[in-house]
Order: sequence, then C-alpha cells, then structure tokens
Amino acid sequence: MVEKLLLNLTRAMKAGTPSERKIAKYLIEHLDELPFETAQTLAAKLSLSPMTVGRFLRSLGYRQFSDIRADLRHAEEAESPEQPVAAEGGERQSNPFSQLLSQQIQAIQAAFDMTAQPIWRLAMHEIAAAADVFLATSQEGRGAARHFHAKLLECRGHVQYLGSDSAAYVALWDFDPARTLLVIMDCGGGLSPLQHLAAAARRSGYRTLVITTRFYEWGPESADICLALPQSQNGGQGLLQLVSLLEFTLCALSANADDSGRARTKNLTALKRSLRS
Repeated sequence: MVEKLLLNLTRAMKAGTPSERKIAKYLIEHLDELPFETAQTLAAKLSLSPMTVGRFLRSLGYRQFSDIRADLRHAEEAESPEQPVAAEGGERQSNPFSQLLSQQIQAIQAAFDMTAQPIWRLAMHEIAAAADVFLATSQEGRGAARHFHAKLLECRGHVQYLGSDSAAYVALWDFDPARTLLVIMDCGGGLSPLQHLAAAARRSGYRTLVITTRFYEWGPESADICLALPQSQNGGQGLLQLVSLLEFTLCALSANADDSGRARTKNLTALKRSLRS
C-alpha cells in the first residue's frame, strides 16, 4: 500500500490540478511528519479547504487522513520497531524507514521526469515500430529483464530475451537489421559484455536503445538512443529507477496500442483468466 501511495502522489504532482499538486508535493516532502497531521491542519498549512484535502485523499483510495497514518504506521513497524531518536538540540531525526521512503520517491520521480523528455517519446516509438525487439542485460538484471520481457509480450509480439549469456547473442544476427531493435538494460554489474554487444550490433546496422543509470559509462557512440537516468545521491536506487522507468514504458505502450495491440491484450487477459480457473 505504501508503494502505491508514493506512485499516486508522484503522478498527482505531474498531472493533478494545482491544488492536488500542492497537496501531493507537501505529503511527499513531509512524509515522516504525516503521523502528526490531520486533514484540517494540512488544509490550514496549504491555504486550502478541508473539503479539497478530503477529495484528494479519496482519490488516493483513503476515506480519511487517519487511514494514511495507519498505513505508514504499519509499514514502519514492519520495517523497524525502533523509535526516532532525538538529535542535539531536541530536534527529531528521520527514522530509517522515512529515509528509505524518501529515496524511493526520488527514484520514482527521476524515472517519471524522464517520460516528459523528447528522447523518451523517440524510444517509445522505436519499441512500438520495430518488427522485432531483443532484450539484453547483465546477470544482475536478469530478474527485472525477465519481468519486462513477459509484460512487453502482452503489449506486442516478436520480443526475444537474450539474457546475459553471450552465446545467445548470435540469435540477433538472424534478423533483418533494418527492422530490429536491440534494447540493453544496464542494471549494474559487469558492463563490458553489454558494451561489446552494443558496438557489434551498431556495426551490423541494428538500432540500439540503452537504458542505464551509469550514463558516464556509455559514450555518445555507444547506442542510437540512451535513456540515462541520473544516479541517485546515495548510489543505491539505480535498480528501482530502472524498474520504475520500465513500468512507465509498459503503461505508455499499452495506452498507445493500436487495434491489433488491444486485441492482443484482450486475448491474453482471457487466456490468463482461463488458466486461473
């Protein structure tokens, strides 16, 4: 529930009304103070009516402000039973859970900001228009790449996973370079194999798209398109940024699907339903 709250607040900051953006921004920036807030106190701080705050909370799936406090309290108890400690001067320090939430918000926000850039729209066009799409990643990114591969197959056909096995890379050369896109997911770990793959693919005429947080490792000639997310200050949220960006990618492709894509989604949904029954 907490992850869903963070994602909804981030979306509201970008696409909400002025009042919704103001509320969402305050909630994100003062997450560790929410247990001490009420709808009335929040409305007074933001110069809004309690009714406006209440409508926004209901749009997030909460009946009242105390429901958010309950979610945060339960999540904090699950993460760390320790209470916030007092710093010198009596100021209250953020507990580890609040710090983790702040890092997660920053990671999701960085990925969401990327979706407003022209290079993002170009990347979405390339993924949608290519006749065949190949995915490659390092050993460290195998789990995220497998998930993205499965979900991408729900949006379009002709998607193949190369994984981190260099012996499988040769499969790419069986396809027409003019109609094929190679997507490289740099999820950390050994980078050399991916860089060599990207260079060899470009020399053979294949279009390449790199998604990475290590933009300093990929030069201008490394790929045709590079979605480079800024490295977070603590250096530990790279994978979360990539996963967030991949989820936004899937949402964009699904939203812009043509008739055949919508029919594909409908058929896959029916298949899933039948397999569960």
